[in-house]
Amino acid sequence: MAGSAAAQTTAPLAALEVALPQLESPDLSVMTYNVKGLPWPIARGRPEALANIAAHLADMREGGVQPAVVVLQEAFVSRAKAIGDKAGYRYQATGAGIPRASEPSSRRFPLRRLNRGPQLDSGLLVLSDYPIVDIKAAAFPESACAGLDCFAAKGVVLVTLEMPGKGRVQVATTHLNSRGASMAPTRESARAYREQVDFLCEFLGSERDASIPLVLAGDFNLGDTEERLAILPPALEHLNGGTAPDEPFRNFVQATDTEISRSDDARWVVERARDMQYILPGGGRTLSAISARIPFGSKTPGGALSDHFGYTVEYRLAPSNTRLASRDTRPTGMAEKTAGSGGDTRLHGSAETVSAR
Repeated sequence: MAGSAAAQTTAPLAALEVALPQLESPDLSVMTYNVKGLPWPIARGRPEALANIAAHLADMREGGVQPAVVVLQEAFVSRAKAIGDKAGYRYQATGAGIPRASEPSSRRFPLRRLNRGPQLDSGLLVLSDYPIVDIKAAAFPESACAGLDCFAAKGVVLVTLEMPGKGRVQVATTHLNSRGASMAPTRESARAYREQVDFLCEFLGSERDASIPLVLAGDFNLGDTEERLAILPPALEHLNGGTAPDEPFRNFVQATDTEISRSDDARWVVERARDMQYILPGGGRTLSAISARIPFGSKTPGGALSDHFGYTVEYRLAPSNTRLASRDTRPTGMAEKTAGSGGDTRLHGSAETVSAR
């Protein structure tokens, strides 16, 4: 369904040294962060904030506490795309791109005439200290967007990581259609959201390796509205073989006696229900969350650096009794084809890997 590529080492060894997690550390740590890397004039004052994000990640690496994997959303502008280089991440993968996104789909959309607005790529970026051995990426179908979100080729990126001595895991990231920020009518926003969720689940059901664990992380723009709660959770449950996937950060925050449960920042993340990490176990192995932290919140030096907070969940590999899921993972009632005009072309969008930076 999608193109794939493997990361390759091309630079001298001295230039590639990275701080991989130590033996006493978790097997895997994943941070998700919407960095608001939007171009001017859509967003103002972003160059300094994006530089500070990169600098803070570099400081974390200097202290040996950097997340092993970072998934970014809204990494549209060059300063956002440079975060991985400046923070010392050896392996990087970007999402699928298309020459031009759709114009806003609603005739009632107030900026419909501005169809020459900025045309953006997916804004998705995966940074990793572990080798990326496979990448699959796709943009959502052209019909699966609403409002301002149609100016970006949003989609999904799925990477396979090789953890030396521990086997492989997969990490996927996505960014789903916003509601109010897209300036689209509620009905069209809900339609686009459903199409994107259907596409996401079909893509992962077809392209993921169900024998190994998967971390699905990103900006899901779920919120607390009934229409979206009726779309995403059931679809992910179906994808996971009939069981709701574990959502470790929410579990930590809702626990009664943990440090993170007493964090105002953490409660804000959970209440907004935009930025999530889900765990889908593999056949025989899963990822068990052992801790969570918020490196990029209101208490970050210089204050909040985005309109989202970036949080990390640390995992250990653990046995799982989960059987391999059926390859037919489309949500019940999903149409045979979620893509509209040009859907197949975007489904097979290319993936780009940048390694040994």
